[in-house]
Amino acid sequence: MRHGHSLVDAVDAQVGADMSHQELLSALHRLQVDLLTNDRDLAQAIRTQPVKFDRSVVYLKLEGGDVEQDDAIDRLFLRFKRLKPGQIYIVTEQQVKTQQFKSVVTKKDEDKSSASRRQHGD
Repeated sequence: MRHGHSLVDAVDAQVGADMSHQELLSALHRLQVDLLTNDRDLAQAIRTQPVKFDRSVVYLKLEGGDVEQDDAIDRLFLRFKRLKPGQIYIVTEQQVKTQQFKSVVTKKDEDKSSASRRQHGD
């Protein structure tokens, strides 16, 4: 465990390389785990296509190996103490940036939002 987070590997999460991006995110959504990836295509899909995934994504856009990944994770948590749901954190050798990804809004989400607005008089 580092920075208050523990790792769930692909085997334990029961996800595989044969899954589509949507299937992968759906499985991780059900497990309620964040995603750490170095898959450029997956990161691009998350940024450009609406997804039902209410956790955070860390995209390691790095050239090196495990040591560089450890340093990158340290830089991420130095800049952001907590990861926010609905955000993709892009970590390169030089910087850490964040971007909100397109999220699918479900009927249940809309109902919760409407109830909250009514409760607060908005």
